[in-house]
Amino acid sequence: MRSKLLNQTRLQLTLCYSIVMGGLLGVFGLITYQVLIQAYLYSVDQELQGVAKAFHRNLEHVLSKPDEVPPELQEMLPDLCLVDRPCSKAAIDSNHQEMLEVYQNNYYLRFVSRSDRLIASSGLKSTGLPLTPNNREWETLYDDSGDRYHQITMPLHTQEQETWGYLQIGRSLKEVDRRLAGFQQVLLIVVPISVLFVGVSSWGLAGLAMRPIERSYQQMQQFTADAAHELRTPITAILATIDSVLRMPTISQTESREAFTTVERQVSRFLGMVKDLLLLSRLEQHTLTFQPQTLCLNDLMFDLIDEFAALAESSNLGLIDQIQTNTPLEIEADEDQIYRLLSNLVTNAIRYTPAGKVTLKLYQERDQAVIQVQDTGIGIAAEDLLHIFDRFYRVHSDRSRNSGGTGLGLAIAKAIVEAHNGSIHAQSQISSGSTFIVHLPLKSSRSLPIKLDFV
Repeated sequence: MRSKLLNQTRLQLTLCYSIVMGGLLGVFGLITYQVLIQAYLYSVDQELQGVAKAFHRNLEHVLSKPDEVPPELQEMLPDLCLVDRPCSKAAIDSNHQEMLEVYQNNYYLRFVSRSDRLIASSGLKSTGLPLTPNNREWETLYDDSGDRYHQITMPLHTQEQETWGYLQIGRSLKEVDRRLAGFQQVLLIVVPISVLFVGVSSWGLAGLAMRPIERSYQQMQQFTADAAHELRTPITAILATIDSVLRMPTISQTESREAFTTVERQVSRFLGMVKDLLLLSRLEQHTLTFQPQTLCLNDLMFDLIDEFAALAESSNLGLIDQIQTNTPLEIEADEDQIYRLLSNLVTNAIRYTPAGKVTLKLYQERDQAVIQVQDTGIGIAAEDLLHIFDRFYRVHSDRSRNSGGTGLGLAIAKAIVEAHNGSIHAQSQISSGSTFIVHLPLKSSRSLPIKLDFV
C-alpha cells in the first residue's frame, strides 16, 4: 500500500512536470518558428525593396509616353516579353549583371498600364500568377503550383513626370518555404524527443523529491509502532494485575494494596509517557507558551546539585559542580523547561554510572553559555550516538524500561534546547563515560527571537 501510494504520487509529479515542460518546449518551439519566419520574410522584403528601387530609378529615365515600351527598355531587359508580341529568346550576357542577379534569385518584373493591364514581363516565368491591382503596394501571391511570391508595386513616371504605369517586382519564396518546412520537420522530431527526455528526467527528479517524503513516512510508521509498543506495555501490566486479582476467590487487604500499587505505578508510567509525547509534539510545533524570564544558570547549577545530591549519594557517586566563570551567566528562557532539560541529563548520568562521579560544568564560550554533564559511566557505542536523540531510542532498552524510562527524555531535551535557539550534542566512549554538552545563547548576545511563544 505504501509503495503503491508513493509510486502514484511520483507518477503524478512526473506527469505534471512533463506536461509543464512539454508545454514550455512547445511554446518555445512555436515562438522560435514564428520568429524565424518573420526574420526570413523581413530579409526577403528588404532585398526585394532594394531591387525594386534600383530598377525604378533606372527605368524612369527611358520612359517617354504612358503605356508604351521604349526600345531602351528592351535593351535593358533582353528577355522582355511584350503581351502582344512573341517573347524574345535573347540570352543574357555579362553586360547585364543586374539581370543575372535577378534571375539567380528568382525575381520577376511586370509592367502594368494605368488601367491595370499587363504590358510586358521579364525574369522568372510562372504559371497562373494572378495580375493584381496597382493600389496595393505589398502582396503575397500563389501560382498554380502553390508556390508563394512576395510582390511590391511601384508607380512609374515619364521624363515629364506623367504617370507611365506601374512596375511590379516579385520574388519567389519557394526556397524560403523549403527551408522553413525543413525547420518545421526538425521541430516535429526534436520536440517529442525532448519531451521524452523530460519525462525520463522528471521520473528521476520526482524520485529524488519523494525521498524526504518516503523517509518521513518511514519515520512516522516507526514512531507509530514504537509509541504503540511503549503504550501497550503499562496497559498490559495493568490488565495482567486486574486479571490476577479477579482470579483470586478471596483477596486480603495486603494483596489488594499491592495490586493497587502496581496499577498506580503503571498508570503513572502511562500518563507520564502521554505527557511526554504531548510536550514533545508541542515543542516541535512551537505551540508551547511560557512566561519569558531571565534565568541565571549559576543559580540553576547550585539548585541541581542540591536536588540530586541525595540520589547520587545513594548510588555511591560523587556529584561535583565546576562553575568556571566569575560572572553570572544569564539567558532568556523558560526556567521549568531548562530545569527539566538539565534534570534529565543528570538523572541519566547517575542512572548509567555504576561507580565514579558526575560532574556539572558551566562556562562561557564567546556569546554562549556552555553546560556540560559529564559522567564516568558505562558509555555509549559510536553507532548508538547517532540515534540517542531519536524518539523511543534506547541504548540499553531493558535497563531503561526497568528504571521507568520512556525513551523520550533525550528527544525532549533536544527539542527544548532547539526551542531556545541552542544546540546539544554528546561525546562518549564505552566504559569511559559520556559527556552531554549544551550551548545556549546568553541574554545580551541574543540576536534571534526565541522559538517558544512567551506570554
